[in-house]
Amino acid sequence: MTFSTQSTRGNYPEHYYPNTEELGENEMRIVALGTGRPFLRRSQANASWLIELGNGDKFVFDYGFGSQMNFTALEIPYGDVKAWFATHLHTDHVGDFAQVWVGSWAGGRLKPLEMYGPSGPEEKYGFKHFAEKQKEAYVWDTDTRVGALPAIGAEINIHEFDYSKVHVVYDHNGVKITSFPAVHLFDGPVSLKLEWNGLTFVYSGDTTPSQFFIDNAKGADVVVHETFNTIEQLMERSGYDERTARAIGTHIHSAPEEAAVVLDAVDPRMAVIFHFFNDFDTAPEMEAKVREHYQGPLTMSTDFMVINITKEDIITRMARFSDHVWPNKSKHEGFGKAERKPMMQLSDWLKEAALFPKTQFIRKK
Repeated sequence: MTFSTQSTRGNYPEHYYPNTEELGENEMRIVALGTGRPFLRRSQANASWLIELGNGDKFVFDYGFGSQMNFTALEIPYGDVKAWFATHLHTDHVGDFAQVWVGSWAGGRLKPLEMYGPSGPEEKYGFKHFAEKQKEAYVWDTDTRVGALPAIGAEINIHEFDYSKVHVVYDHNGVKITSFPAVHLFDGPVSLKLEWNGLTFVYSGDTTPSQFFIDNAKGADVVVHETFNTIEQLMERSGYDERTARAIGTHIHSAPEEAAVVLDAVDPRMAVIFHFFNDFDTAPEMEAKVREHYQGPLTMSTDFMVINITKEDIITRMARFSDHVWPNKSKHEGFGKAERKPMMQLSDWLKEAALFPKTQFIRKK
């Protein structure tokens, strides 16, 4: 369920249907792929946001567990995504790493995966270490695929950037993405700001209220700021004792009334809150807490919420999609001709057990 102060839709239909609307050349579209908490449930995947720009570029900020099922429901060719960004290494923000990697490969990606993430105070806490260990852990998976799938799909370009600085970490085709430190439990997490064509989108990742966020998000068009459910909801609905609820809801994350202070200082054209369970009974309580300190435009996010942004309007609505999608094959030209590596070979005793022996891997010429 989504609440928004926006009342006009202009020429936009009530719902967004993937692949039916051409994005304007000066327009940005944001789709919530995951808005929930670390406890995964069917109605809300873990954190993930898709940003589409009128110049054709697409980016994904975070890719927590379950988010890739929502991405594929939009029927976007994986090769269209320019880069994937992680704000930090909690599983509810990077848990779908293997699915991004292998799923996009099997789904037709014909170029290396470009993945960005922050360093840490020690090498073992950085994105490069995480990504390389993921590759190592899945070596059986990928080594057994390169004989049948294009070998280039196994490649990942890992871009680790300094978590402790406010600096531009991506600058191509008129798109500038800035990383700045987030205050979240331990050194390493960041927030991200995307600027393009006079429009600005800022995504908090996980953070408690901080001056870093206010300084870097002030005046943005759309700001997505995290907030966990209220302390009372965490105690009543999750069964947490008060000490645990306060530690999670205010020390590790932002309480809604705390996030509201930041939003009031930032004063965006549209504020969006996420990272809470958005139910019919919890949402009004969450909104009331936010309204204690912030009276501006507000959207309560849930999965498949769509935001269209131009310099004139900001429109919020929901996507409609199929649960039975296949890979978008519009960009699969060259898939069959792409280089493969030698097929892995079974041991002789396993070959002897096969009912229909294959003497060689047959590829049509």
